[in-house]
Amino acid sequence: MQIVKVIGVGLIGALVAGLLRQEKSELYIFAVIAGGALILIVILSSLTEVIAQFGMLVGKSGVDESLFAGVLKIIGVGYVTEYAAALCADYGVTSIGNKLQLAGKVAIFFMTMPILANLVDVISSML
Repeated sequence: MQIVKVIGVGLIGALVAGLLRQEKSELYIFAVIAGGALILIVILSSLTEVIAQFGMLVGKSGVDESLFAGVLKIIGVGYVTEYAAALCADYGVTSIGNKLQLAGKVAIFFMTMPILANLVDVISSML
């Protein structure tokens, strides 16, 4: 039950961050970052299994593996951007977090171009 570990780590991180916010507000952001990092570490083992299974499906389907890598990069950019924007919001600088989200969306847009080009090639070859 991986989710129980994740919830436990999250609750402990939230408790520590809450205590530090009241007592030592300058350490609060570090507690939030550490809590988030610990949660990411706990879920990495599950994530690697999912990626491996997804890779096997891609291999069986005959889809170009560079497209698979591109999709994983896009997902990664989305998650990292959202995490960074949430940290900014927690620290009270929502405007910077919003700019990070915009930058992430632009990066994702550019990263989808090879996938869209491949899709257009497939559709045009079918016609």
